[in-house]
Amino acid sequence: MNVDMRLHPRVSVDLPAELEPFRGDCLDVRLVNLSLSGVLVEGNAELEALLGARKSPASDMPLELNLHFGLETQSVHCHCRMVHSRRLAENRFQVGMKILSIPTDSQGLLSRYIEARLH
Repeated sequence: MNVDMRLHPRVSVDLPAELEPFRGDCLDVRLVNLSLSGVLVEGNAELEALLGARKSPASDMPLELNLHFGLETQSVHCHCRMVHSRRLAENRFQVGMKILSIPTDSQGLLSRYIEARLH
């Protein structure tokens, strides 16, 4: 039996989102699940290319990105660090990210959104 040991519960979602690396163009991705402390996104070959750049020998620092998505009628913007990635299919990838910072109003919106979907 697997027991979920996460500090914050996660909820499944299917929302459009945008990853913004500090260098380069924004990438369109799908938010697959989210919690108050992290998110899981899916993307295509563009996401793989971003991950490939991270794995170069000159890049031993963790990959940090800005993530933008909408909840209800408001936008959420947060700063995240990639903690894991995996290939699901030839052109489908997932990236798990820890939320490092999020504005207070966005955090409140995210908290209410998650709480509403848990009950």
